[in-house]
Amino acid sequence: MVCDVDLDTPDGARTHTVEVARGFARTGLQVHLVARGSDPGLAGVEYSGARGREWERGRRLLSVNAHAIGALWRNRRHARRLYARHKWTTVPPTIVARLLGYRVVTEVDDIPYGHGYQGRLSARIDYFHRAMTVLMGRLSHGVVAGTGEVKALLIEQFRIASERVNVVPIGVDVDYFANLDRAAALSRAGLEPGGRYVVFVGHFASWVDFDTLLRAFAIVARERGDARLLLVGDGEQRADVEATIRALGIELAVTLTGYLRDRESVRDLLASATVLVASHRGEHLDRIGMNATKIAEYLASGRAVVAKDVARLREMIEETGAGRVARDHEEMAVAISSLLDPAQADAVGAVGRELAASRYSWDSTIEQTLPMFNSPCSPD
Repeated sequence: MVCDVDLDTPDGARTHTVEVARGFARTGLQVHLVARGSDPGLAGVEYSGARGREWERGRRLLSVNAHAIGALWRNRRHARRLYARHKWTTVPPTIVARLLGYRVVTEVDDIPYGHGYQGRLSARIDYFHRAMTVLMGRLSHGVVAGTGEVKALLIEQFRIASERVNVVPIGVDVDYFANLDRAAALSRAGLEPGGRYVVFVGHFASWVDFDTLLRAFAIVARERGDARLLLVGDGEQRADVEATIRALGIELAVTLTGYLRDRESVRDLLASATVLVASHRGEHLDRIGMNATKIAEYLASGRAVVAKDVARLREMIEETGAGRVARDHEEMAVAISSLLDPAQADAVGAVGRELAASRYSWDSTIEQTLPMFNSPCSPD
């Protein structure tokens, strides 16, 4: 496995990388993982830790490629498969893998370039990323697309044969993120037993619509003196989030925990919630669809979910009965308030738990991925 991901950053990319590696190992495969950061210490997984932070492009390129190509060469006599998380930095080891006779499957979760992308990229950089994706498609025997929207983009813009692209939703450890007792979780987390906790977990990034979330909670907090908001995570938008909290006058009802590297602490905070919230901006997600680790973990935790209405979340959450979706902050406030009764919220959460177990387990992710290495369709 080659994944240019920083395993020292406790985000969705780390979770996805670790769980796929763990899942492959559980099937009895010998797994060699190349990523950045500390060894995750997975049973049955040999680890090579590359260097370089996300912004250190040259260092990342040299280190990731050196470790990956070295591992491919050392294991060439008995290894037959390469699984890569698509970035431009993973294309060189993919080329080497094909030359050495490996079967290649590449995972694509995001396409922040190409036609329709609204981000700020120069024409030269955009062309480079598009060229790398076309090349990836020609080198891969199979391509894992996180959503149907990503699959459509790969086929329409990057000319990858549709039969080589399979949609495989992101998974969740349904045994770990179980429906835990709320009172016990509140005690372990050191939270007030009588509070009604609304919990957000995720990266404080530009794609999160904190304005809608915080304005919605401000309405709830004025109506419910026992309502508390926990923001679990950190990122480049933190200063803006703190400024909005102050402007709304809800400092006493909101707690920012920062990043939590201890997964047990995250699990306890999810279990402490009466309502779990997600608020994504639609501009980018409407283009690539929703495939967030956070949503799968929310559902597996057995708690009611309230989310902004973007990227098919209505059919995933509201139409299945796992929660509510809202178009703006006023609707989100109504949705949160309607679920602050624990008995009603937990009935909704039980539906989400069943949905996670049936559709979003990591075992299901691995079961859908492994056959792609043996696809009879060869790259162009």
